[in-house]
Amino acid sequence: MHKNKKWIWEHSNYPHFTYNKDRLDQLILETTKEQGILEGEIKHLTQDESTSFQLETALNEIIYTSYMEGEILKRSSVRASLRKQFEKFETQGSTKHTDNIASVQEDANHNYEPLTVQRLNTWHLDLMKEGEYDSTQVTVGEFRNYDEMYVTSGSGSRTRVHYQAIPHKEIDRAMETFLAYCNTSTESAFIKSAIAHIWFVQIHPYDDGNGRIARNISNHILSKELGLDSRYFSLSLSIHNDVSTYGHILEESNRLVKNPNLDLSTWIEWHTNTIAKAIKLSIKHIDATIEKTKFYDKIRDIKINKNQSKAINMLIVGKETMINNNMYRTMTGASQVTASRQLTDLVKKEVLRKVSGNEGRSTAYELNV
Repeated sequence: MHKNKKWIWEHSNYPHFTYNKDRLDQLILETTKEQGILEGEIKHLTQDESTSFQLETALNEIIYTSYMEGEILKRSSVRASLRKQFEKFETQGSTKHTDNIASVQEDANHNYEPLTVQRLNTWHLDLMKEGEYDSTQVTVGEFRNYDEMYVTSGSGSRTRVHYQAIPHKEIDRAMETFLAYCNTSTESAFIKSAIAHIWFVQIHPYDDGNGRIARNISNHILSKELGLDSRYFSLSLSIHNDVSTYGHILEESNRLVKNPNLDLSTWIEWHTNTIAKAIKLSIKHIDATIEKTKFYDKIRDIKINKNQSKAINMLIVGKETMINNNMYRTMTGASQVTASRQLTDLVKKEVLRKVSGNEGRSTAYELNV
């Protein structure tokens, strides 16, 4: 029936995807619980802590979704663009390109109007027009007008084709069906965001930037239906942390010989697990922020000198998890005897504690949180 057909879109039943709901139910329940924990943790942050956390999380989303497409953005420029949105005033350091990218993220997460071709074309235009791309190969803000769209790796005789997208004459019809699903489906938002992600990649309507828009669509669905936007977790950072699996499962799911039944269970499971990992990472960061705040409160009235303050701040910001005499001397310029005396003083004041198993010259200390 499918002889000589390679790709999932060549199946006669495409895009009527299937998945094992029983296999996914427990995972979705657990991920929903993690989302609830994250929402509760955020309430314990001060206004300044919450703003800082949201800015850094949104920053990671932009940095890593671009990085996976081969574009390396300056963190300082992206941060400046996001501060314009967060704090509503002009700030130096941003570029038109990073302003546009931040605008796409804002629209994806906080504009709950239906997705349309025009809206996606605007996203594509904003993601690409001020960036570094080959204008002879990429038409911005429009669907491609040719069939030979391949996802490849390697070069020359070692080029490997991981995927071939649908013919360009089928793009309009495919996008109409796709957008209807995104705007009207009542499936679980976790399942829906996963299916929308891989489905858009299968269509691959643009010359470039399809991965970034697919991830923005996933974020749009999660934000619109769950209130889970990329100011609170970074899907792209979590994908980046397992990017080889990301590519492998996409390829396996899209090859007809590997997936003759259009079954997306493995992909949905991986995608939802990746969201759960992103949420857990955010929870971990918030917990660390809360612990540091408590620690600052604890030592506020304890008398410490400039050298000791340097060491404490290094540990609090997480540059190191522990410090020893040699590190203390390098940082402060103190003598070995002075370093030993000042570290011992911090132990007595219950600011630091000795790390178990490190004695003598290798004695190390950590924050006593």
